Amino acid sequence: MFEDVDEGHAEGEEKLVFRYNREERLKNAPQIVRDAYDGKMNPVRGFKVLWVNKSNRYILLSLILFIGFVWVFTAVSGTHKYAKIDNIAFEITSFSFQEEVYVTIKVNDKKATEKSPPVKVETEVFFINNDNQIIEKKELSLVYRDGEQTLATKARDYDIIRVDAIINANSKEKEVSTAVKH
Repeated sequence: MFEDVDEGHAEGEEKLVFRYNREERLKNAPQIVRDAYDGKMNPVRGFKVLWVNKSNRYILLSLILFIGFVWVFTAVSGTHKYAKIDNIAFEITSFSFQEEVYVTIKVNDKKATEKSPPVKVETEVFFINNDNQIIEKKELSLVYRDGEQTLATKARDYDIIRVDAIINANSKEKEVSTAVKH
């Protein structure tokens, strides 16, 4: 359809003709290029690529250090929703609903095989705003016996973004924290 259209050059100049000769082109190419075209070269594949040469080893080392830094930073600075005192596990959750923040602390002893003695659990709950100021403080307590029990409270939502709790049981103290789900 367009075979007779003359394009690709200015008026008054000759039409360019492209001729491809593989042998002529490869004659002056470096040895690595000739080996690649002859199929003598086996490329390195998979994870071996990451330590084949010095620059790739630096990239691998940087990647490992970055992942390690992120892992340590997450472990150190993240919120800790879970805590354990002796065999008793604690989990804190919080959410916002209709201008109030609801907080629940689940108390559970999953490994109890025999009836354990009652444990007095005392908790201080701190509602924290986005300026890291404590807006409100509540004190909760219960006598934990067996199974799953909960401690629950609520507070008016004055831009509360986080809830911290200090749990005291068996004369031991742990801190849990959670972000408020909006």
